[in-house]
Amino acid sequence: SYLSKIDQYLARELDLYSWSEFYTPLRYASEGGKRIRPLILVLSAETISASRRAVTNITEDMFLSSCAIELLHTQSVIHDDIIDKEDYRRGKPSFHIKYGYNSSILTADFVLGIILNIGSKMNNSRVTSELSSAATKMSEGEMMEIRLAKHNDVTEDEYIKVIEHKTASLFEASTKIGAILGEGNEDQIHALGTFGNLLGIAYQIHD
Repeated sequence: SYLSKIDQYLARELDLYSWSEFYTPLRYASEGGKRIRPLILVLSAETISASRRAVTNITEDMFLSSCAIELLHTQSVIHDDIIDKEDYRRGKPSFHIKYGYNSSILTADFVLGIILNIGSKMNNSRVTSELSSAATKMSEGEMMEIRLAKHNDVTEDEYIKVIEHKTASLFEASTKIGAILGEGNEDQIHALGTFGNLLGIAYQIHD
């Protein structure tokens, strides 16, 4: 039921831009995702409610922030596939293969504008800060990977640092935002953030 609701909210947010030339490409980029990160966010909020023995109340802000998380992931995927020269994603042509490099770069920029708009609706500076931090770390991770790809002697620590930034940072943001919106205390927010970070590292190693 959460996955269905996440998809409904994501479609609703994208439909706000049905007037735009980016609308059809955005729908294409968003199709077929597993929605792992937004689901983690909502489940983290639910976990906090359960720990307080409170009635689980999944709010509008939780689903809105889930959309922002999924869109940030979508934006990173568009760029990743260009950098990694991937021709297929989710069983279909990668975004840049279907729409070209120029459109891919501009669409990814447009997605950031949508995320900013979602952030303004929530009016929660801490959530916005976590989204910003994740976006920054993901870019840093991509740069690290590009630099290390030129070397044949990458250490385990260097590899972990890359995936901690590139992948785990968004998992961490998902769990922390869920904990924040679930009204967790600082220890709970920190604990779920640490869990998200480690989960993201494990996920990327397995992948």
